[in-house]
Formats: sequence, structure tokens, C-alpha cells
Amino acid sequence: MMAKTAFALIAALSPAIEAQVIHGTVTSAVANGRVPGAVVLLRDSSLTYARALTSDSGTFTIGAGVPGRYYLRVMRIGFRPTESAAFDLRGDTTVALTLTDIPVVLPEVATRDRGDCHVHTDSTPAATATYALWEQAKTALFAAAITLEERDYRFTKVLHVRTYDTKHQQLRDVSLRELEAEGTAPWASLPAEKLRKDGYATEDDSGMTFFAPDLDVLLSPYFADEHCFRLTASRRPDPSELGLDFEPAHSPKHVEIRGTLWLDSATTELRALTFTYVNLPIDLSRGDTLLGGRVSFKRLATGAWILPNWNIRMPTPLRTLHTSAMRGLEPMPVSAGRRGRWRLTTDVVRVAGGDLRAVKRGDSTQTVLWRKETGTVRVFAALSADGNAKPAAGAIVRLVGSPYEADADAGAHVRFEQVLPGEYLFEATTALHEIIDAVPARVAVTAKPNEVVDARVNLIPLAAAAATVCQVDALEKDRAVVAGRVWFGDSTLVAHARVAVEWPGGDAHADTRDDGWFRICNVPTGTLLLVKASRGSELSTTTVTIAPGEIVQPLVLRLSR
Repeated sequence: MMAKTAFALIAALSPAIEAQVIHGTVTSAVANGRVPGAVVLLRDSSLTYARALTSDSGTFTIGAGVPGRYYLRVMRIGFRPTESAAFDLRGDTTVALTLTDIPVVLPEVATRDRGDCHVHTDSTPAATATYALWEQAKTALFAAAITLEERDYRFTKVLHVRTYDTKHQQLRDVSLRELEAEGTAPWASLPAEKLRKDGYATEDDSGMTFFAPDLDVLLSPYFADEHCFRLTASRRPDPSELGLDFEPAHSPKHVEIRGTLWLDSATTELRALTFTYVNLPIDLSRGDTLLGGRVSFKRLATGAWILPNWNIRMPTPLRTLHTSAMRGLEPMPVSAGRRGRWRLTTDVVRVAGGDLRAVKRGDSTQTVLWRKETGTVRVFAALSADGNAKPAAGAIVRLVGSPYEADADAGAHVRFEQVLPGEYLFEATTALHEIIDAVPARVAVTAKPNEVVDARVNLIPLAAAAATVCQVDALEKDRAVVAGRVWFGDSTLVAHARVAVEWPGGDAHADTRDDGWFRICNVPTGTLLLVKASRGSELSTTTVTIAPGEIVQPLVLRLSR
């Protein structure tokens, strides 16, 4: 399966240099031009010592570290791997590699090989196709790993965590974080040998952690040794894709993974990796919840490879009850299973991952090489009462889990631009709803690339919100809510201060939270109120009259000695 490449050793410097570096070029024999995006591995008879990716000008630099006898293995998409002749490396060296350009030809295979499932060269069509697909997938995995570790690019990405209530098929919460970074690993994985020993789920006193394999894990001997590879027998989601299934080679004693590597059937480029967890201590007989992950791959014009998006879908760990409590005090959900101190449920599922927004060159030009298509979400804030809705002009509309918010315009609309495709929560509130700590109204929206998606979020009237937070069916006539914060000076919020409101014939009081906030319900309107805040020797006193018909009276109180 290997083809030898033409190899020219152009120059070698002094053997006294401690760290040897190879500078080289890779050229196509057929196209008679430089080859970008080729993976170059520096190997001896058994190990890979270093790796590099040719630039968009077909050049590479690779460090050996120590003198020795090596050869170069060159891998690129759509062609068989090629190897140079072995050579002695004693100092910094310049080489020129000319590839023989033997394309990968996949045979027509109608059935899977059900014999030996480890990847290797074989005479059967199924084994030949399996080995060829795995080599092509590894080329892309190598290229993506090298793209990250060489730090020649800058990535703008949005990390997200979404929590779903699967019983009610609702998006419950979203957390978003946007950042720009050089070639850092998109997600954290355990080392390959740790996964071999302990699997893809760990637990401690704080809960359970689920892991996805990173690029180096997928390229490790562990992954090839411990998994079977076969041409996929599942129905292809896209007819232009070829699938390479993998699954544990043995019955695992811990949580393992199985899945599929999806490649383009025309170019053999790797498109995606999908996987599910195996041996989870949980009942998935309902078949409505997929626990696992997905990673997508894309090749840039420079030859570099990126991961446009990735995610991992995990069950929720709940602390296991003591044995006595297990005897009927609390029924375990149908979709739950025990694992040590924890039981797992799929009634609530957490999906953590990320999306690339843009990729730039890491040099001073900051040239944008790739940008993800985005969409627009236009939110209409409506104030709903008695079955009728009217525009809530001036309402505060937020993208949940992010710092992005805006006041609704005169038509009660807010536009959110450049939203990455995916499912989000938008919420609407007002300053008076917020001061009484009313729960904002929310709506789930799926953003789509190059589209404007309209959504409506319905705020409940302030009187109804006040009744809800005061835990009554409705506020009494001529009664209101006083709420606000207590400060010491201009910069310190005061926790555990006592706030009292007094009026002729009555009074009410409350203590501030850790953030200095307080709320007092059932305060009369149209009456002079004496408001006092105190903590130890610190005191604040003021008077206020709430106008008839007002529902909320905001207050800011400042203590002094």
C-alpha cells in the first residue's frame, strides 16, 4: 500500500548541533507544483518522533530532537501515503520530496467483513476499503491536530452549554462564552492510556464527568487496538458520505464509545465523527435520548484543517439515596440507572460544545480565512393580558447566557445579528419587573444561517408578576411592592440589613440578600411611608408616598454611621 517518494537531501549542517531541524518542500510529480496541507511524519522503524503540516506554499519545518536514522512518511487526502528512503540525521537538514501521486481507489463493497475487525491491509475488498478509509481519516485527524499545535491560526469561537428537559422536550437553560484563542484544544480529554484503563466517565464527590476523545486519542495506539473498524452497516444520513464504524473490540468493564467516521465519498475528506457511549449504567430502552457526541471537520484552502463545531451530550448525575431511602421513599425515574454514589437520568440532558465563528491567520495580517454563516433573530416583546397582547416598547430583551441585551424599539422589536446556527433562549423583562425579582418571560428560538427568524416573547403584566412574587392570587386594592437595594456609600452592597416600612396602623420588614436586594409586599399606596434600613450602628431613613395605582416603588437606600 506504500509508494516511495523521490527524495533529495540538499544540505546538511554540522552534526554538533543538539536539536536537529528538517526544512523541506513537498511537490506533486503529476501536477508539478507544491502540495499544501500534506502531513509529514518523522519516523524510525517503530515510532513517530515529530509531525508537521505543509503550508499553503508546500513547505514544512519539522524537529527531530536527537540525531538518528529516520524516514519521512507523507500523507494527504485522496492519495496513498508515501515514504522516503531512510537517512541519517546529524544536523539541521533541508530536503525536497516529490510525491508519486497514487490515488486511493475504493472498491465497491456490498457487505461488511465480519471476521477480524482490526484495521490492516488484507486481500478482501472489505478489509482493503476499511484500511483505506481509516488511513484517509487519520490524515485529516493528523492535519487537524497539527493545525492546532503549530499555532499559525487564530480561532474565534463560542463555547456553549445547553440544558434540556427531555420529558417536556424543552430547552431549559443556555450558557454562552465567546473568546479568541490560538491553537488550543477545543475540549479536554483524558490521556489515551487513562481512557483505556478507566473509560470515558469518572466520578467524585462533586458529580460525574463525561469525556470525548480528542484528536491525539483518536490517533493513539489505544484507539486502534481497543476498537473494531468496519464499513458502516447503518443507513447513511447523506448519500455522498462513506461511513467507517468503530466499536469496542471487547466487552468493556467501564464506559466506552462506539461510533462512525463519516468521509466524503468523492474526495475521501473526513466530514464528521459521531459517537455514543457504551456500557452506561442507565436504561435507554425508550430510545428517545442519544448520549454521545459529534465533531465536524473542514479543510481550508491553505491545507490546514479546522473543527467548525463539536458537542457532547451527557445525562445528569443525581446523588444516590441511602439504602433505606431506596425502599420506596423516592421512586427512581424510568430513565435512570445507578453508578456508585450516583444515579443517572436522561430526564435532564446537558449538551456542552462549541462553534467556530471565524479563523484568521496568526500573523500580523490577521487575514480571515474562514467565517461561519450566521443568521438574525428578531424578537417582538409583547405584554399579554386577558388574552390580548400589545407591544411592550422599551422592554429589555436579552440573549440568555450572554452579555447581549437591548431595549425594544417603539415597535417593541430587538434584532440580534450574527447569531450562529443553533437553539437559543431569549428573555424579556422591564426595569420594574426586575426590581421585584420577577422571572423573565422566555422563548426558545432556532437560529438559521442567512435567515431572519422572528420570535415573540410574552411578558405578563406587572400586577400579575407582583402577585406571583408576593405569593398571592392578586394584589389587594391600593397596595404595592417596595423593592430595591441597600448600599454603604457608593460601591458596597450591604447583606443582612434590616429594612422596615412603617405607616399609620401598620408596618412590614425584610432582610437583604447577599447582593443587598430586598422586597416588601402589601405596602399601602397614597400614604406617607417611613422607610428605615439598619445594620448594627449603620442606619438610613427616608420617607416616600406611593401614588395610587402604582404597583412597584423602587428604592435605593444608603447606610451611614
